[in-house]
Amino acid sequence: MLNRFMKVRVNTSVKIFVVLLSLLSVLIFTQCSREVRKNKDIVVIGITADVSTLNPMFAFDLQEGHLTDLLYLKLAIEKWNDSLGLIEFEPMLAESWSVQPDSNLITFNLRDNLYWSDGVPITIEDIIFSFDVYSDPAVNSRLYGLFENFFTDENLHIDLNKSFRKNSEKSLTVFFKDYKQYSFLDFNFAILPAHAYKNVLRENIETSELNFKPVTSGPFKLFKWDRDQKIHLVADSLCYLYNKKNIQEIIFKVISDDFSMFTQLTTGEIDLIENFEAEKIKKLEDYNQITVGSIKGRDFDYLGWNNIDPAAFQKNQIRANKFFASAKVRKALSISINRNEIFNSIIGESGQIYDSPISPVFKSYIDSSLFNFVYNPSLAKKMLEEDGWKDLNGDGTLEKNNSEFSFEIYSNIGNPIREYAANIIKNNLKEVGIEARIIFIDKAGFIDGLINKKYDAWLSGWTVQIPINLDNFSNPNSEKGMFNFSSYNNQDVNELLSRLNPADSQDKYITTYKSISKIFKDTEPITVLFWQDNIIAYNKKIKNISFSPLGLYVDAWEWEIEK
Repeated sequence: MLNRFMKVRVNTSVKIFVVLLSLLSVLIFTQCSREVRKNKDIVVIGITADVSTLNPMFAFDLQEGHLTDLLYLKLAIEKWNDSLGLIEFEPMLAESWSVQPDSNLITFNLRDNLYWSDGVPITIEDIIFSFDVYSDPAVNSRLYGLFENFFTDENLHIDLNKSFRKNSEKSLTVFFKDYKQYSFLDFNFAILPAHAYKNVLRENIETSELNFKPVTSGPFKLFKWDRDQKIHLVADSLCYLYNKKNIQEIIFKVISDDFSMFTQLTTGEIDLIENFEAEKIKKLEDYNQITVGSIKGRDFDYLGWNNIDPAAFQKNQIRANKFFASAKVRKALSISINRNEIFNSIIGESGQIYDSPISPVFKSYIDSSLFNFVYNPSLAKKMLEEDGWKDLNGDGTLEKNNSEFSFEIYSNIGNPIREYAANIIKNNLKEVGIEARIIFIDKAGFIDGLINKKYDAWLSGWTVQIPINLDNFSNPNSEKGMFNFSSYNNQDVNELLSRLNPADSQDKYITTYKSISKIFKDTEPITVLFWQDNIIAYNKKIKNISFSPLGLYVDAWEWEIEK
């Protein structure tokens, strides 16, 4: 890279010539790029960062999960029922399955003509191997510890003899400890190739060459992975999902700069972007080849309130937070923040205000009363005074027990929506006598602070799990409540969740979660600011594309390119 401090004297006409030549080169390159792709069934998708892995054993974030779903098949494919707001399952590797009422077993029957990308047939042994390796503590899989409904040893490693019975080359029965507790999601994970790992020590799998040259089973296989540049997938004709009429290649192109991402979409160098900024939608009106869609409401931004004292927690002590341990105070804070102003300014029609951590996509579970958000600083002041917070010395800041209501709100650098929201929040809180100082830090440091409960308050966001799992936000147990950064501990919520098991009817789940929504509203463990849609901007040449809360690429092998 040229030294930006280097000074060079250049003739003005030469400068103009160089600029024109550069622009011409860009135009020629772009045109050539279009010519190369014009008759190809290829889609180029812009992503902001590279993934860390393409191995389902270690895939952690959403992008990694979506990619591995294109590379590896599961026993069943997950489909979203939009009218009910829940997951349904259709055959994939398994052609069929049978479950007896009140039974702790399920039998799968594999379809014919299943092959790995290297031509080796997919077998029952691959399924058994996958669960064996996922639950092996030596492997360090991100799925380790999730198999409590199987028969396991003291190290949580699945007992293969108790859990699996091979009935034939095409039939497998899986046994569970309790028929009331297991669900389809307990075993619907990507199946791995046993033959590819036969000479790899379990403790070496995480660093194995197979992570970069994988043997796969999905509708696509890896062609080339240029780290921090692109991930190039090609359709695998050995997969039963293959159709020569559909797209034959997908390239995930890493573009970290928003401006470059937008420019390359409009020039045709990339075909699709997700998480597109709502305020840029109008800028696309001049580009007839680009259309916009959206995936509704799995993402929300929120203000977190720590129920315990962070300083005491760092000393392995548990002490109530002097600001936020009171539910009345948390409710007062929520109604003192003008969420309508934040929402209308930066989200607009691409989301909604819904005062619950239960996503609006779960339509059967929605409590319509929670859409009625109230902004009422006068009531907030009254509630704070009732809790003992008063401006005793007339300096404009509330006090209680010789402590001023003054604290920091932490957030991560580089999110313009949160930067904008933070200023409104700060001003709103000042109006009711609370001093909030906004501190932005790097993402890694911010996440570390959340995990270790170092903050009194924070501004962040989350993508909710499907199906619903409120344990991770509300369970006081550190393992089950891994995202309960607030240390929220409500006995009524705990009791309601403890009574649920996978064998219960949907009606019981709906009734239970609506009750929990009401408790959340009454106790405000967090302040949900707004739900934001995942906006998709894509080239109209892509046909047969559909979106669901399960993700953008769930059926990408069915996409077609208009000829």
